[in-house]
Amino acid sequence: MTEKALKCPQCGGPLQPGRFARIAVCPHCGSTISLDEQTVEAEHFRKAFRDWDFPPNNGFTEWLTVNGMHWAVGRKIAGGHISDAYFGLRARWPTECILLKILRNPGEVGRFQNTWKTLVHLNQSMAPGAETFSKLTPQPVFAGKIESGEFAGTHAMAFRWANGFNHTLGGVKKAYPSGIPPRSSIWLWRRILEILTFIHSSGLVHGSVLPPHLLLEEGEHGIRLVGYGCAGESGAPLQHILPRFENYYPKASSRPMKLTPALDITMSAKTMASVLGGDPATGNVPDIVPAPLAGLIYETANGRGSSTGGDAWTLRQRLGRLAQEVYGAPKFCPIVMREKED
Repeated sequence: MTEKALKCPQCGGPLQPGRFARIAVCPHCGSTISLDEQTVEAEHFRKAFRDWDFPPNNGFTEWLTVNGMHWAVGRKIAGGHISDAYFGLRARWPTECILLKILRNPGEVGRFQNTWKTLVHLNQSMAPGAETFSKLTPQPVFAGKIESGEFAGTHAMAFRWANGFNHTLGGVKKAYPSGIPPRSSIWLWRRILEILTFIHSSGLVHGSVLPPHLLLEEGEHGIRLVGYGCAGESGAPLQHILPRFENYYPKASSRPMKLTPALDITMSAKTMASVLGGDPATGNVPDIVPAPLAGLIYETANGRGSSTGGDAWTLRQRLGRLAQEVYGAPKFCPIVMREKED
């Protein structure tokens, strides 16, 4: 086998191209150099790539294929309204962790694909705060029909795995049967409103701000918003209401509903009423919640625009002032999602 030492034609520095790289970037001067195709035996390269990319050669016995890429399906994480979520791995080494969503109801393929379209839009958004807040939405990896494996023919999509977001707000009652601490609810609501501000600034509305669509970061003050099947452009009709969460939407007299920032803000307040142990339908919360906070949740949950100034960021700022007035200096108080011991 003949080996050739490569050097940069610009500065003469030594090059270290990757195993399968067709181009190399000089680490000394930054020049991009194309490898001489005459020195690369294409069939040997393709065979080496196939061997590397073949799951059994990496210890995998089962996998599915989407867009020519092979993925191993791990444990089931959750069952949504139209799809199931699994932990997944790229079936080769080095591997890649993903959240894999597989469509369960073929009749809902439109909503399923709307999730992908919306998240691609958000990840390409140039709205203020995009560099920070686009990372708090699922990061697209692939979407398409499964070509082989157990779920062949089914639609699937994948997002980069986000460590630490292991619980939804839908599960808080296991850890806090009477509701989460009121002080914790303030940072939680502020994080939700920050994400909504970014979504609305991008010209979109989520349309389904519900407890199972909000993921808590373990031991931190982090929140991720998922469940974008009902999302769309601001002003468009809301295409679907989840019957199980009827009380989280505005009153029936407000229907049919449109996708507006006010809808997301109202639903966020109803969600806060619920996790505090209150009633999402009315916006009422237990007496343990300080009156200023209880009043703000009630006003917002009932669609009173004067409480928010008309946008999520204004409400977020008002919450900050309220926290200072009621509790004083900020304090770290994460929500610990585990069942309480007797």
